Amino acid sequence: MRASIVIVGAMAACLLLTACDQNSSSKSNDVTVSGHDGNLTISANGQKFTMKAGDGKSGNFTMSGDNGHFTMKASDGKQNVEINASGDTTNLKLPGFVAVYPGAKVQSTVIDASASGGGGTFTFETKDSPATVIAYYKQRSEGDGLAQALNMSTGTTTMFSANSDKGKRAIQVVAASSGSGARVQVNWSGGD
Repeated sequence: MRASIVIVGAMAACLLLTACDQNSSSKSNDVTVSGHDGNLTISANGQKFTMKAGDGKSGNFTMSGDNGHFTMKASDGKQNVEINASGDTTNLKLPGFVAVYPGAKVQSTVIDASASGGGGTFTFETKDSPATVIAYYKQRSEGDGLAQALNMSTGTTTMFSANSDKGKRAIQVVAASSGSGARVQVNWSGGD
């Protein structure tokens, strides 16, 4: 039954998004699919969408999206996931021991803001070399009290990781040469 709700919901979302007036942000089309295991409501206006699902017992979640930025939130507030494919860092919330590299062109972010401290990843490009990027993150990590756990280089790719508090805070940086600089992925877990 749950599979049916998901399939019908996905089809409804596609229909709503293609049928909506792309020039109007005031029009809205809602579709609610009810099943034995709960409801799925999809709202869309061609500019953004919202999906709400729940069974009335285990909780609900909301998923919304707009211009490459998607948010998924649990109704209990304990679990939030932000996915940003636009590279916009305006509302990027990182723990103190994680920073966006100076001058980086952020490509995407995924942040899990759970009650346990969360974690996430972001990718970026820079004109600096992988070695310069890794040196920056090594210096920041040491200053934030994280101990180096791994430092490895293979060909054009360099990786560094550090952690503290018995692994409660951890960061991993992978930097690969891109010909005109570096492509970098930063992963972290834990909060301040």
